[in-house]
Amino acid sequence: MQHDLLTMDELRLALTHIPADDRDTWVNIGNAVKTEYGDDGFFAWDEWSQGGDSYNAKDAQSVWKSLQAGHVRLGTIIKLAGQHGWKRERKEMSADDRKRMKAEQEERRKARQAEIEADEKRREAMRETVAMACRHFIKKHCQREGKSAYLDAKQVEAFGVWFPRCSVVISIDDQAQRADVWPGMEVKRFFDDLPQPRPDHISFMRIQQGDVVVPLRDVNGKVVSIQVIKPNGTKLFPKYGRKSGTWHRIGAGSESQIVAVAEGYATAASIHMATGWPVAVAMDAGNLQRVVPLLGQLYQGATLVVCGDDDPQVKDNPGRKKAEEIAQAMHAVAVFPQLSQEAA
Repeated sequence: MQHDLLTMDELRLALTHIPADDRDTWVNIGNAVKTEYGDDGFFAWDEWSQGGDSYNAKDAQSVWKSLQAGHVRLGTIIKLAGQHGWKRERKEMSADDRKRMKAEQEERRKARQAEIEADEKRREAMRETVAMACRHFIKKHCQREGKSAYLDAKQVEAFGVWFPRCSVVISIDDQAQRADVWPGMEVKRFFDDLPQPRPDHISFMRIQQGDVVVPLRDVNGKVVSIQVIKPNGTKLFPKYGRKSGTWHRIGAGSESQIVAVAEGYATAASIHMATGWPVAVAMDAGNLQRVVPLLGQLYQGATLVVCGDDDPQVKDNPGRKKAEEIAQAMHAVAVFPQLSQEAA
C-alpha cells in the first residue's frame, strides 16, 4: 500500500507513539526512515531512539551507517504508530499543494532508489574483493593436512577443507574498498598499525593454526568465500563474504544417483561417512532453500535428499518444518538423521 510521505514533524510525532526498547523494532524503524528520508532522517530516528533504556549514541551512529535502504518502508512506521494510538491529522490541501507534495515524494523516491542501487553496486564490488582475498589466502597460506580439535570432537574426517599454515588476518576496509591478507609476522604489524579505537569502516577475521577453513563455492564451483570453524566450534564468515546460494562439496556428485544436502559441516561429513553419498554443506537453514534448487539443476538425474535438523524441544521444530517444505517444493526426500551428540 502506497502512503503519502509524512513531513518531518509528522514523522517525529508518529515515532513518539512507538516504544524504542525492542532492538528489532528499532532497526526496522531505522531502515524505514533511511529508506524514505535518507540521511536527513537520522535526527528524527536518533531523537526517538533516545527514549529506549539501552540507548547508546555511538551504537546508534554505527547502526545507522549499516542500515540498508529499501528493505522496510514507511508503512511500517504508520502501522506501528497507529497500533499505539497515533492518528494522522488530515488537513485539506489545495491542488497545487498536492501536486507539490507528490513531486517531492517522487523526487525522494528516485533519490532513495539511486542510493539503493549505488549501495548494491558497492556491496557487489566488496563481495568480489573479499572473494579474491579468500582465494589468495587458501592458495598461499593453507594446506590439506592438519590438526583440528573440532574435527576430533565431532569424530569426522576432513573432506575438502583446508588448514592454515600460520596465523593470518583478513582485513576489510569499507572506506578504501579493499581486503588484505596478513600472514605470519605481518599479523603483529596489522594490529600495531590498527587505529584505536578501531574505525567502523575496518573489520577483520583472525585465522589461526588449529582452525578449519571450509571453502564456499558458487554453482560454477568457484570459491567465493570461506567459513572458519574454531576449535570450540565457533563459526565465522568474513564481512561481505557471499553465502547465499553457495555450499561446500563433500564427495563427487556427477555420477551419483543420490545427492544429499545438510546444514553444517560435521552433520554433512557424518552422513557422507555413513552412506558414501555426496553431500552439500549449505551452512544454515536459510541458505538450504537456496542451495537445493541449484543442486536440482546440476544433478537432474539424481534423487535429492534434504537432511534436516529435527529438534522437537524447539518451539514449532523449525528445522524439520523447513526441510519438509523444501523437499516437497523440489520433489526431494526429507530425512532426519539421528546423530550422536559428538557429531551433531
